[in-house]
Amino acid sequence: MQAMAVTPSPERLLSVIELQNAIAAAGMNADEVMAIVVERAAALTGATGGVVAMVEGNDIVYRAVARPSTLQIGTRLASGQSAPSRCIAERAPIRIDDTSKDPRVDADTLARSGSGSLVCVPLLYGESAVGVLEVVSADKAKFSDEDVETLRLLAQTIAIALHRAYTYPKPKPDTEHDPLTGLGNKRAFDERMQAELTRNRRYGHSFSLALLDLAGLEAAIDRMGQASGDEALRMLAAILAKNTRAIDGCFRINAADFALVMPGTSAEGARIVAERCRAHIAEAKLLKGALTASFGVVGVQAPEETADSLFARAMAQVTADKQAQKRG
Repeated sequence: MQAMAVTPSPERLLSVIELQNAIAAAGMNADEVMAIVVERAAALTGATGGVVAMVEGNDIVYRAVARPSTLQIGTRLASGQSAPSRCIAERAPIRIDDTSKDPRVDADTLARSGSGSLVCVPLLYGESAVGVLEVVSADKAKFSDEDVETLRLLAQTIAIALHRAYTYPKPKPDTEHDPLTGLGNKRAFDERMQAELTRNRRYGHSFSLALLDLAGLEAAIDRMGQASGDEALRMLAAILAKNTRAIDGCFRINAADFALVMPGTSAEGARIVAERCRAHIAEAKLLKGALTASFGVVGVQAPEETADSLFARAMAQVTADKQAQKRG
């Protein structure tokens, strides 16, 4: 179904602009942009799932997913008659209101949409379509012309990130991100803590620190294997990233220890974020529910506070949280 161009509502346009500003301020790389854009695409259109897929050789590969169920990063689709393939070949959006009856829908597309509806828009880089931004719904006729145009705007945001990635010199080897989860590593965490403490001393800018300890990880990996453990940690990282803002920092600082640095957030607000993350972690049943998450949340208290003292206070709360869960 060919959609007519419809200007999105002012609320949607504002949401897209805010997202673009947050991406620019945070200096995100292309993969980070794909992840945050597909989440926003699913939220704005009310989709049950979403994916950014890129052309790699003869395949189309999922590079970012939103609200994953059957959608998994790394999934490869052979180029052919699928909706993403047609969208790329035609360099034009595709909207399908009933995937169970549309002749353009192959088995892969039907599995993604759950016999509902979908929208694909191409990711244009120069004169070429290099991928797609797709949202799916289990409901038939879920998406409107406004949704199509909203996805066009979000696809442009990804195209800008791709342009920067391909145009500017390649960065030096990444020494500040955990290679498994993509979160910041201990070095990046230490640098961010010093930067926030400096801002606090000079300008009075507040921030909060939340530490997360995962109990049971090593034993679960021994039983279920390293690959299962790695996937659980990637899912945990996705939960933390999804439930924090673009200006917050998410870090993996040890094998089973994570940290959230939240500028401009009170300790009370940070606890709300931590409890939300705890609930989503429990709901995800990582490693068949074998993992227990304990949190410690503190806010910066005085200009003379150091990173070590803030960390020690947060760790004391992690210990208290563990004890409370054992008693409960």
